Amino acid sequence: MSKPYSGTQAIVRASLIMKAIGTSPQRGLRVVDLCDRLRIERPTVHRILSCLVSEGLIVRDDNGKRYLLGEQLHRLGLLATSRFDLREICDLALTRIAAVTGDTVFLATRRGDDALVIDRRIGTTPARAMPLNVGMPRPLGVGATGLAILGAMPDKEVQRFIDNNASRLRQHNVRPERLFLQLTRARKNGYAYSRGYGPPHLSGIGIPLLDGLHRCVGAISVTNIAHRMTPEHRQEVLTTLRDELAAIKSRLRLLKADSSNNVRG
Repeated sequence: MSKPYSGTQAIVRASLIMKAIGTSPQRGLRVVDLCDRLRIERPTVHRILSCLVSEGLIVRDDNGKRYLLGEQLHRLGLLATSRFDLREICDLALTRIAAVTGDTVFLATRRGDDALVIDRRIGTTPARAMPLNVGMPRPLGVGATGLAILGAMPDKEVQRFIDNNASRLRQHNVRPERLFLQLTRARKNGYAYSRGYGPPHLSGIGIPLLDGLHRCVGAISVTNIAHRMTPEHRQEVLTTLRDELAAIKSRLRLLKADSSNNVRG
């Protein structure tokens, strides 16, 4: 990390702490975890956490030993997404995809090196244990949405991601050395296919969402138990995804056009 300008070090550290807590498992992080991850001294972490708790940005769990993101951050996030609400744009499409395929449908966006689930629909034939809930982050390259988003990124950025996240990927049973091969296949096919990850051994098909400037703003995936994803069912899923994607792309293009008009005005 480059040396911060005078007076900004506490802000930088507070930001790092919130990001670390936000990308941690749902049970949160302890002070010792934050010290180890961020190489910040314990008294400094305590002072910053106390301030963040008083502002409602961070909360303690019931035992008082672990820290989680607070309600105030959720409110700020809703305000930040009000200008570009991907959930609203994809809302009806997610419902229709789940109804037609019978599978579980995920909508995710990129948050740094993670894919963050922002919406979900449970199909009529769901897997008994879905590992993803709304608000859960996972490294890019894990699962169909993560692969779809990663595949839309430039090769140099993909390589940087792999170099910085190799150990995290292995924790999710993803082999970093094989990611480029998977992404090449996904780019050629126009969709990402994640085969048999888990337990509970799920497979999924993911397609990136591009805005009017051809930037990836997220991905939609359809997931179920691996043995259900037969070639015939995968084709049905792809047909449904592509039909819905046409309407979503139109709304994304309109959103970009409206934004450009506002800038000119």
